[in-house]
Amino acid sequence: MELTLTQLRIFVAVAEAGSLRAAARRLTIAQSGITQQLRKLEALAGGPLFERDVRGVRLTSAGERLRVRADLILGECAKTEEEMRQMRGELTGSVALGLAADATMRLFPALLASFRERCPRIDVHLTSATSRVLTSWVREGRLDFALALIAPDADIHDMETTRLFHSNVAVIARKGHPLARARKLSSLCNAEWVSTRHAGNKLSALFDTARLTPPNVAVTTEAVFDTLHCIAASDYLALEPASLVAHPFFREHVTVIPIAERAAPTPVCLLRRAGVPLTPAAQELAMMAVSFARMLPRAADQRAE
Repeated sequence: MELTLTQLRIFVAVAEAGSLRAAARRLTIAQSGITQQLRKLEALAGGPLFERDVRGVRLTSAGERLRVRADLILGECAKTEEEMRQMRGELTGSVALGLAADATMRLFPALLASFRERCPRIDVHLTSATSRVLTSWVREGRLDFALALIAPDADIHDMETTRLFHSNVAVIARKGHPLARARKLSSLCNAEWVSTRHAGNKLSALFDTARLTPPNVAVTTEAVFDTLHCIAASDYLALEPASLVAHPFFREHVTVIPIAERAAPTPVCLLRRAGVPLTPAAQELAMMAVSFARMLPRAADQRAE
C-alpha cells in the first residue's frame, strides 16, 4: 500500500473542516470515500490520526505530525503546478515573501510597485516577523524567500544567501524624552528598554562591550512596530534600525539618541532554500529585490559587499 496525494488532501480537508461530513461537502465526494481513504492512511501510519467524538474529529499526536508533512508536500505540489503554468507563459499565481522591518522600510514599497507593473496577475503575500522566524518559514517552505537580518551565529547552512545592505541600529526614544540629549551609553544605565526579540543579543552586547551593567529590559516584543508603539508613548528606550525613525507613522513621535557607542551593523540578506528553485514569478521578484538594493545610497545604507 502506497501513500497518495489524494489521501493527504482528504486528510488535510478533514483536519481543517473538523468533521468527515464537512470535508466531504468541501471536496464534493461521498463521505464513504473519505472514510475509506482515511482508513488506508491510518493503516500506513500504524494507528489513528483522528480522535472522534460527538462534536467531530481532532488530530491525535500522530495526526499532528502528519499534518506538518502533508502541508509541506501539498504546498510543494501547488508550487510545482504554479511553476509549470508560469513556464508556459501564464503569469498567474502568487509569491510569498518575508521581510524584516529594515527591508520593508527601504525596499518594499518601490519594489512592489515595479513588480506589479511587470506581473500584474501575480498576487504578492507579505509576512513581517523577526528574522529568526522568517528563516524558519523559508526552511519550511511557507515562504518563497525572505529579506532578513542574518546574525553571525545564525544557522543558515541549508540556505542560499545574497547580501543586500547593512542594517545600522540606534537608540530610539520618544521625542522630548528626558535622556534625548545623552551622548554616552553610561547615561542610559538606569533606563528601561523594550527589546524586539532579534535585537536582544545586540543590546546586551552593546552594554557588555562598554563594560556596563546589563540593560533593564522591561518587555520583549516579536515585532519592531510593536516596539515603536511602546516607546512612542512612554519613557522606554529601544535599540532598533535607525531608518525606522523616518517612518511616516513614527517620525513625529520618536528620535535617535546620539550616543557615541555603536552596535555592529547586521547584513540584510535575501534568503532562500538551497537547491530548491524558485518559481519564475518568485525568481523575478527576488532578482528585482537585489537590483533595488544595489541602488540604495552607499553612504546612507552601507550596502554589504
